[in-house]
Amino acid sequence: MKRIFFLFAAICFTFVTALGQDVTPGPDRAPQPDESVAFAVYDTLSLEMDFYFPNDDAESHPCIIYSYGGGFIMDNQRHEETRTLCRRLADDGSVVIAANYRLGLRGVQFKGPLRMIKPLENAVSLATEDVMKVTRYAWDYADELGIDRWKIILMGSSAGAIASLQCDFERCSQSELAARYLPEGFRYAGVIAFSGAIFSRRGLEYTHDMPAPTLFLHGTADRLVPYKKITFFGTGFYGSSSVAKSFSERHYPHKIMRFTGEGHTVAARYFANYDDVLWFIDHMVKEAHHYEIDETISDPFRERPYWDTAEPDALYK
Repeated sequence: MKRIFFLFAAICFTFVTALGQDVTPGPDRAPQPDESVAFAVYDTLSLEMDFYFPNDDAESHPCIIYSYGGGFIMDNQRHEETRTLCRRLADDGSVVIAANYRLGLRGVQFKGPLRMIKPLENAVSLATEDVMKVTRYAWDYADELGIDRWKIILMGSSAGAIASLQCDFERCSQSELAARYLPEGFRYAGVIAFSGAIFSRRGLEYTHDMPAPTLFLHGTADRLVPYKKITFFGTGFYGSSSVAKSFSERHYPHKIMRFTGEGHTVAARYFANYDDVLWFIDHMVKEAHHYEIDETISDPFRERPYWDTAEPDALYK
C-alpha cells in the first residue's frame, strides 16, 4: 500500500520542476515563440504548439519536441524557463516545438492509493497521445517547417520526460495509440529524459522495434519520480535506472547520467547539463554513433534543496 502511495506522489508533485529553483521571479525577459498553431481541440480545450526556428539558411534541421514538467496538473508551456530553453535549442540548430498537453491529474483528488492507479495511467496516456499528435504534425509538415523527418527528437522534464519515454515505448510496442498517430515505419531519432519513467503493466519488453537512442539524466535519491522502479503486481513505473538496465542488456544505444545523492531537482538541470544535450544530439542523433555509456556524477559539497529530501508522506499533511 505504501508503495502505491509513493507511486501517486511520484507523479502528482513533479510540478517542482516547473519552477526550476527556489528563486524570486524577476521581470520576464524570455524570448517569445516565433509562431503558435493550434493542433487539437477537445470540447472547449484548445491545445497549441509554439515553434522556435533556427536563424540559418539550412533547408532542414533536427526537430526537438519539448514537453515541460508540471505533474500533469500544471501548464508550463510558456513558462519563462521553457521559452528560454527552446530559444537556445533553436539557436543551436534545431526546430523546436513546445506544445501543451491534456493535464490528466488536474482536479483529481487523492482518494486512496489503489484508486489512483487508473487516474495515473490515464494522465500518462493523455499526454502521450498529445505528444504523438505533435509528432504527426511535424512529420506531415516537415518540408514547410524545415524539419528532417528522420531527425525528430523527444525531450522532456519530469512529467514531460515520462510522456517522452512513453511515446517511444508505445511506438516500439506498436500500441493502439502509436498505430493511430505515428507514420508506418517511423522511428524517433532520439529521446532526452530529465527524471523520467515509463508506465507499464507488462514490464519493459520492446516487442516490435528497438527504442531510439536515449539520454537519461536522473538523481539516485529522487523520491518523487522513481530512479529505479515502483511496481505493484507487475503494474507501475520503471525509472531511468531500470530502463537503462533493459537497454544495456539488449545493447540499445543510450547514455545514462546518474547524479549520486541528488533528488528530483535533476529534472531542472537542462541548463546545467545543456552541453550534454548538445553532445547527444550531435553524436548519437546526427552522426548515429552507437554508444552505451553509464556515467556517475557525484558532488559531495552540493547544497541539497528541500525537494531532494522531501518524503511523499509530507505532501499530504
